[in-house]
Amino acid sequence: MSSAPSTALAGLADVLGLPRPPRPKAALVIGTFAQLARDPLAFMRMATSQGPITRVCIGTEKLVFLADPALIHEVLVGRSSDMLKDQITQKLNEILGNGLLTSEGPFWRRQRKLMAPLFSRKQLAGYASTMAERTEVAIAGWQTREVRDIHLESMALTLDIIVRTVFGAELVGDKAGKVAHAIELMMDQFEKELRTWRRFVPQRWLKRGRARAAEARAALDDVVYELIADKRAAGATGDDLVSRLLAARADDGAAMSDQQVRDEAVTMVVAGHETTALVITFSVLLLSDHPQVASQVRAELDAVLAGRTPTLEDLPHLPLNRGVVLEAMRLFPPAYVIGRQVEKSIALGGYRIDPGDQLLISQWVLHHNPVWFREPEQFLPARWLGDLEKTLPEHAYMPFGGGPRICIGQHFAMMEAQLCLATLLQRVALQVVDGQSRELSPAVTLRPRHGLRAHVTRRYVVA
Repeated sequence: MSSAPSTALAGLADVLGLPRPPRPKAALVIGTFAQLARDPLAFMRMATSQGPITRVCIGTEKLVFLADPALIHEVLVGRSSDMLKDQITQKLNEILGNGLLTSEGPFWRRQRKLMAPLFSRKQLAGYASTMAERTEVAIAGWQTREVRDIHLESMALTLDIIVRTVFGAELVGDKAGKVAHAIELMMDQFEKELRTWRRFVPQRWLKRGRARAAEARAALDDVVYELIADKRAAGATGDDLVSRLLAARADDGAAMSDQQVRDEAVTMVVAGHETTALVITFSVLLLSDHPQVASQVRAELDAVLAGRTPTLEDLPHLPLNRGVVLEAMRLFPPAYVIGRQVEKSIALGGYRIDPGDQLLISQWVLHHNPVWFREPEQFLPARWLGDLEKTLPEHAYMPFGGGPRICIGQHFAMMEAQLCLATLLQRVALQVVDGQSRELSPAVTLRPRHGLRAHVTRRYVVA
């Protein structure tokens, strides 16, 4: 007779006999939802300040914070098959549908396998010229001495780029504004349900906000399904993502439904355009605050490009420009926290993790840790010119997540951020307006709450 069941029961007993993760002392006094809602970044620093694994209770929610790369590796890599996305990410399926970010299990593995070839370096290379060219177009009308909101401009630019690369089309008429407004409204509703009293009430009590979000999703879907239909009618023969999704076949020969294509495309549009826009925005902020570094970056661009538009082949010769992007994502990671949860009790770091526990990994906390980053609060893009990336522990720096579910678009995002920033800095110098609020808004992503206004000075002009 097999001893497997008794062995499994003995293993479970061992796990159940472990203590629960400790609570930070501060959390016993001030560990309330009000503190988390008021300043999530400070809350996460408090929660991780007293050990590599700590537990905070917010009402009935049990949050377990991980701040050690080895434990993070165990969760994201070693135990990846035992993990589900956290509850907050799962709620995003109301916006994104069942795309790569929110789907689980065999369906996620099938979709990831189908989509991986679409993000190969060879495939991405074809998008590089679009990224630089659309940046040129976006800033062509900027004039010296005028003020621009760099966050809004960056959002519009990256939305234009992602729509062209995902759908192989441009949004004409009022469609661009319609899509941007719909995404913004849905994200605003999501933030309110995440960081206000709405988090703790039944969903049926949120009819008004939910109705607005549903209307926004319907408006977004009107545009997206029309673009998908146009692609189907044209035979889906382009190099854009949607054409390739429509043409893709699983191992059993099955094609994606329009709903599946919609969910993956919307995931790429929503997740792919704002994150890169934020990298550009925070890069501009940091360079404005550090004029000496800005001068060094412009000197590098001038020496390599001499006024021409950057190309993919130029990027290896612009290491400081890349360093700015990496450092901006270190100091202001757009994805500042990710989460997982388990379906059964497990042992982790000598403690018991129970079903329903939300395992939270904060890139914000990791990226500001002096153990791994010298002068962690300082903007030092030159730190990335040496062998730092090779010597850092895995998961000490993880702007795109980690493990099998690492962002599938990470190479796309890095290429886009470098090309857009190089093009922008080549054409204009930007000085952030003094005295404006620099308050951050940690919601789905880490945003500047009030935008980022900057004075424009023209540099090279395209001949």
